[in-house]
Amino acid sequence: MKLTYIRTDFPSGRSNLLMRDSESTNPELVHFLLVLSNKGTLWVDVFWPYDEESEGYTRRISEQQFWQTFREWRLQGLLLGDNGKVAEILARKHLLRKHRERV
Repeated sequence: MKLTYIRTDFPSGRSNLLMRDSESTNPELVHFLLVLSNKGTLWVDVFWPYDEESEGYTRRISEQQFWQTFREWRLQGLLLGDNGKVAEILARKHLLRKHRERV
């Protein structure tokens, strides 16, 4: 397992910090070990469908930047998120995109 630290800043103002397993072999699923949102939500060890749109808002950061931002957000308070709900939304979005490409 090789970790890559990334940050996604969406136009809505929501941001995520992620540790991605860059050795994951499945191009359809991305393995995120930790997902933190500045809106106060924490997800741990999830597999998400690849999301091309979010990749456009994502950049690599250093491990030091990751942990510094993590500490700042933790001081603001984090809550446990619902992995299943997030994965379901992303999967539905992914399937709709594939369906539109076929039509």
